[in-house]
Amino acid sequence: MKNNISLVFTIFMGLLIGHSQEATDNSSELTFGVKAGFSSTVLRINVENITVSEDVSGFYVGVFGDLSISEAIGIHSELLYGSYSQDGESTDILFLPILAQFNVNDRFHLMAGPQFDYLLDADASEGLKRLGIGIGLGAAFDITEQLILDARYSFGLNNRLEGDIEELNGTNVQAKFNYLLIGLGYRF
Repeated sequence: MKNNISLVFTIFMGLLIGHSQEATDNSSELTFGVKAGFSSTVLRINVENITVSEDVSGFYVGVFGDLSISEAIGIHSELLYGSYSQDGESTDILFLPILAQFNVNDRFHLMAGPQFDYLLDADASEGLKRLGIGIGLGAAFDITEQLILDARYSFGLNNRLEGDIEELNGTNVQAKFNYLLIGLGYRF
């Protein structure tokens, strides 16, 4: 798993460095904004090739920044707070995606890259590793120059179970979080 994460990170950084060398000072632009929307979290538990999923829905709010490296590529990063509740229990999560943004045209963008998440609630994370690493894939559409509609799905890469739970009576158990985020952003 560490090799897969290293490979994805190396490819991601190589693309950014390669394209950033093409950029000139005139093409670099940094913009910021706020965003909010719907979020769905899917916990996938795999026990001996049998997978069980449970999903919860909630919302997210946060800030984002876009750095144009060239006309075709940029970096899109966010810091989001997500909240989910089910059966009276709530869970709060911080998201930090750092995505390469590929501009298909002036209004449509594809995004891919690593996404980190952190479980804020100690009680909700009992038996789970609080830090998660995933790969996010998504798209964004500029409705206007300021208003953005975007959607992203993140696939969890690391097993979130703590060490003594990972092996239950000699059985390999894994738990991963996947996230779907759909929302609106406002660029300043």
